[in-house]
Amino acid sequence: MAGHLLGWTLVVLGAGVAVGNLVRLALVRGWGRYEAGAEVVMGGGMAVMAAPPTATLYGTYGVWWAAVFGLLCLGGVARSVRHAVRGGVRQVRRGAHLVIGSAAMVVMTLAMPGAASGPTLALAGSSGHGHGGTGGTEAVGAAHGVAEAAATSGSALVWRVAFWALAAYFLVSVALAVRARMRETGGSSAGTVAQARHRRATRTPAVLSVPNARLAGHIGMGGSMATMLLMMTV
Repeated sequence: MAGHLLGWTLVVLGAGVAVGNLVRLALVRGWGRYEAGAEVVMGGGMAVMAAPPTATLYGTYGVWWAAVFGLLCLGGVARSVRHAVRGGVRQVRRGAHLVIGSAAMVVMTLAMPGAASGPTLALAGSSGHGHGGTGGTEAVGAAHGVAEAAATSGSALVWRVAFWALAAYFLVSVALAVRARMRETGGSSAGTVAQARHRRATRTPAVLSVPNARLAGHIGMGGSMATMLLMMTV
């Protein structure tokens, strides 16, 4: 029961990320639109990965999912390089979060067992537990593959450390995004007297503003990613 509940909770979070970024997709242009579209795909992928009825099916076609996320990652790299060429090396970080997120989706996808095979990720010793499991969390518990492999393969330990590092990154990124948004709103409120008329004119759609949509997506994506990555190493 707990496994089903956690699986469906992750489905809700993933779907929420996808829907939130669809809203953001309609509000932004340029790089922001590509980023929002990529997160729609990643949110949908996480929902399918975690859903009890589709988790094993997702793993069966994991290579195709991984290819999609790999293309998103390459797109993020290309845009980051473009920004760096135009604005300097510091601009690389503008696409770093998307690149890391896409890469995390690739490794999580390859760690998912399929209907008739173990995880595609080279985790020696995996016996493909989770086939026909009772819920998405058992398939997401590609931890079965990771944990068992740790006893017989040094590479498995490396992957576990990589998953831990990625989970830590997403948790920290959520905290930093919340702090940045709080500072942003605090700073903007300090200038309300001088810009009161303008702010009144633009305050109506505040809930659906781009910064709020971005923050909601960041929290949902980071929380879901961190949870699933940690589940795969327990």
